Amino acid sequence: MLRRDVNRVLEVDRLRQLIALGPALVGELDLDVLLNRLLETACSVTACRYAAIGILDQSRSELERFITRGLAPEQERAIGHLPRGFGVLGVLIHDPRPLRLANVSDHPHSSGFPPGHPQMHSFLGVPITIRGQAWGNMYLTEKRIGEFTEADEYAATTLATWAAIAVDHSRLLATAVERQGQPETEPAAEEKIQYGSN
Repeated sequence: MLRRDVNRVLEVDRLRQLIALGPALVGELDLDVLLNRLLETACSVTACRYAAIGILDQSRSELERFITRGLAPEQERAIGHLPRGFGVLGVLIHDPRPLRLANVSDHPHSSGFPPGHPQMHSFLGVPITIRGQAWGNMYLTEKRIGEFTEADEYAATTLATWAAIAVDHSRLLATAVERQGQPETEPAAEEKIQYGSN
């Protein structure tokens, strides 16, 4: 009975944290700040040690952003380059569906970790899709107790949906600002005549 009550409290807390992010989507214009907040929430609601978001550029050919949570600055420096989308991360790019693994190294497409990278075992990856197309992924690793659950997957998928909204909103805003900064073109000669005759 006690365990069921504890689980219920944890689920309510998880929902509260997910709902609390709603106003941030509207109020925060800095995409990196918002994505970091999403990662912080992801770590909290799934009890994972590390989290990352990779966002593809407009051509969907390479990463535009790769933001991590849980890695110390010296670990990031030791790892060096951004992921290139090989191995398990590549699986998510080519087959954008949630992927839960007890041990990421056991996956047939696992290509290991680069030098300086901390060891990671449990893994949960979910796609970030905008209008039906994959524009990136959220990766969670090293759940502190046990393996990632279906509830963790649901929470991560919700956060990935909000990440997609944030990325799309940021790009639409940038496009609008860019257009606003462009000088208006002169109307054609016939239009000038027509306007002058009224």
